[in-house]
Amino acid sequence: MKTISFKGIISTLIILILFLSFSQTITAQTEPTPWAVHNPVDVPYTRPTTPVQRPTAKIMQPTSSDPYIVDLIQHLNETLLLGYLQNLTSFGPRVTGTTNCTAAAAYLYATFQTMGLSVRYRNWTDGSLSASNIEATLPGTSTGPLLIVCGHYDSVPTSPGADDDGSGVATVLAAAHLLKDAQLNHTVRFVCFSGEEQGLIGSHYYAEDQALHNVSILAALNADMIAYTETHDDGLLGKIYYDDASQWICNYAANISLLYDPYIGIQVVPSGYTWGSDHNSFWDYGYQAIFCHEFKFNAYYHSSNDTIAHMNLTYHAHFARLILATLIDLAAQPHPILTLTSIKGGLGCTATITNTGDAPATNPSLNIEISPGAFHLYGASSGTTFIVNLQPGETVTQRCISLGIGTVDITITATAENLSTLTRTATAFELGPFLLKLTVS
Repeated sequence: MKTISFKGIISTLIILILFLSFSQTITAQTEPTPWAVHNPVDVPYTRPTTPVQRPTAKIMQPTSSDPYIVDLIQHLNETLLLGYLQNLTSFGPRVTGTTNCTAAAAYLYATFQTMGLSVRYRNWTDGSLSASNIEATLPGTSTGPLLIVCGHYDSVPTSPGADDDGSGVATVLAAAHLLKDAQLNHTVRFVCFSGEEQGLIGSHYYAEDQALHNVSILAALNADMIAYTETHDDGLLGKIYYDDASQWICNYAANISLLYDPYIGIQVVPSGYTWGSDHNSFWDYGYQAIFCHEFKFNAYYHSSNDTIAHMNLTYHAHFARLILATLIDLAAQPHPILTLTSIKGGLGCTATITNTGDAPATNPSLNIEISPGAFHLYGASSGTTFIVNLQPGETVTQRCISLGIGTVDITITATAENLSTLTRTATAFELGPFLLKLTVS
């Protein structure tokens, strides 16, 4: 009978631990219970069966106004928006799958086409329901991540959908019209979704397709119901919804509203999380997006009285200017973007940051800290890794090793002189120097 040595048992256990630990991948954070101010036909929302955790990125906030943006946003006025609103509502209720919705899609396609933009139908089928998203593209001068401005052109039965969401689609069309000849650093896509009122269907398939093709998106700006007020003060405020990863976009828009206040005149009200519009489809696939929404919820929502007559076109123009100015400022210049592209367990914690932008990150640093667990011999910090300039596409990797048994908390921090700080946290089970079941929050 062959004798198995203690040393052999230990070696086998170590090999098993290494195999299990290195097989760990980033796990998506559990999301809060969905709540919405804007329920698409009150359809209960169901997340995809495999939500995606994509890299997190942050960029520096704007600090000064741009004369080009000042000039351009002043051309976004009530007259321009009214023309698009009248054309869109002339189709009557635009229920996804009906001839009215199909005719509206053809109108959007033709309108983008007359602007000289590259435009295409992005068709989708969900069970017995088929329709199209309409996508127009303004190519950028770099290969950096693109930006999206979007709204949904479908409506509920009996409603002309002027505010919900003719206001968002008119904003997308106006932005495309004013930017059609612009030379911006980042590619911009103008997207009009169908199927929103049936449960975010069109945007779900669109965002899924972007993720499947590994399309890099810096930010998606979703406009849905941005033109209703009841009082003068309502017209001075605008809500922006965001998730944790997208809060920087809300902050960015808030800073834009201050920098261009004489031309926008809307104070951003950061409003946290809600799933109730197409921005949520981007969140489902790990992209960063915000949802722009009127401060006072429309009293004529989902009714035959959701008409242009019940809209405040001046408020609409100001909110649309905020979205356009944010879009241009983000798209006009090259940006370094620090993205946390990998967090792994195994022998300690290993993290990698990548500059996924199109400009150098100045003096970037990466640090990992592992806090003590219940039976912990010592916690550890990786120290800080510095490099003078991290060029687009380049990476920095850091490893931190501690020793103990039990659950530990991990904090990864990355920053650069020309970027805001990026922080991610994780938990893992520590067994000696090995980290198992690493979960990123």
